[in-house]
Amino acid sequence: MNALRNVWRSLVARRPVFSDPATGWIVLLTIFAGSVLRIQRVGYPFFFGFDEEQMVTAARQFLEGVPDTGECCHPPLSKVMISASILMLGDNPMAWRFPSLLLGLQSIVLVYLIGKSLFNDSRAGWLAAAFLAADGFAIAFSRDAFPEGMMTCFVLWSMLAAITARGWAGVVTCAILVGLAGSIKWSGIQVGLPACVAILLLRRVPWYSIFAFALVPLVHLVVWMMGLSLIGHDSDPMSVVEEIRLRQSRHLGFVRFANPLESVWYTWFYIYKPIVLKAASEAGRVRLASSVSNVLLFFTSNLCLAGLPILGAAYAFSDRVRQRFAAWFDEGQGKALLILGVSWLSMMLLWFTGRISSYWYHYLTPYGFAVLLTAGVVSRLDRRHGKVVLGFVALLLLVFVYFAPVWGELPISVQGAHRRLIFKRWQ
Repeated sequence: MNALRNVWRSLVARRPVFSDPATGWIVLLTIFAGSVLRIQRVGYPFFFGFDEEQMVTAARQFLEGVPDTGECCHPPLSKVMISASILMLGDNPMAWRFPSLLLGLQSIVLVYLIGKSLFNDSRAGWLAAAFLAADGFAIAFSRDAFPEGMMTCFVLWSMLAAITARGWAGVVTCAILVGLAGSIKWSGIQVGLPACVAILLLRRVPWYSIFAFALVPLVHLVVWMMGLSLIGHDSDPMSVVEEIRLRQSRHLGFVRFANPLESVWYTWFYIYKPIVLKAASEAGRVRLASSVSNVLLFFTSNLCLAGLPILGAAYAFSDRVRQRFAAWFDEGQGKALLILGVSWLSMMLLWFTGRISSYWYHYLTPYGFAVLLTAGVVSRLDRRHGKVVLGFVALLLLVFVYFAPVWGELPISVQGAHRRLIFKRWQ
């Protein structure tokens, strides 16, 4: 009993501190519930979900040492991670999805650390963790053997390294992580831009330390060389370059909108075509893993994103706005807003071009920065309007509970699923 009492006291001492104590407890409950929903029955169903067959087939080929024909376009790191999981846990659905689950859970911790560090406020970190934990977009891709969630985690690691860097070692670590993010999907390399912005803006290391980012292509090259050697290809640098060119040409050669799931980037802002990653029926009930976001958080994040450039323009031209802004955010928190805005924009740049096929899941990584931005804004709101924040996090938890069955593959009636996935394009 004494041990349990000590654990409880320790928990109470370290609980999130908000203007209203109930907010902290709801935040903790949300993080716990979101983590459990990710973990439970992650090995179900016992067949392939969305694009899992491509990834798992390629991962098996890495284990067998035969040419990678299972997946045509992406760099090797995510497939190598799945093959390592298969080697450790056996060739089963749990092993296929374990890297996504592990990195998805890490992402909750990472947004906490980034939010706390950027805003110098633990409330921002706790809110970011709760927001991501309670979002179906992140939950669904934590339960599917697909690279987008894995890349998001490495992107967040890259930004954490940039934000917390205090010397050359930190910047070098950041550059290595950027190279690894780009070795899961090439779009991950885009995080190098906001990482450099964070390093230059925060001024915690010499400006010229950004030359360490010359390591990024070297890290990418090394990952490719290791990957190609595992599948029996020539793995010298020129062979790597040729393989990259071949895969890029395949990627750019896809016919636009041949796949009905494809969606244009500007439709992402109103959740036009979310993807059901897994679906199974049993005993008259269904189990679904939909990537529909937590609608309350999603549209609140849209408001914060839309407000950022408006606030920036008003700040530049109005003394009154600058005074009001200073009352809410200090200089460091103002920089945090700018860094997160640049991060979101940088991860969207490729999709703005419209040159390649785009899908709802491509918004997962930019959305992570939108969540962080929202957490920072809500944490400042908590100082003056604690009851409003309490109501918001309570409502967020209620939305999570309502949608949990169609995010985490809990058994539900067909009618119940349709009541949650109310639009035809969500089903």
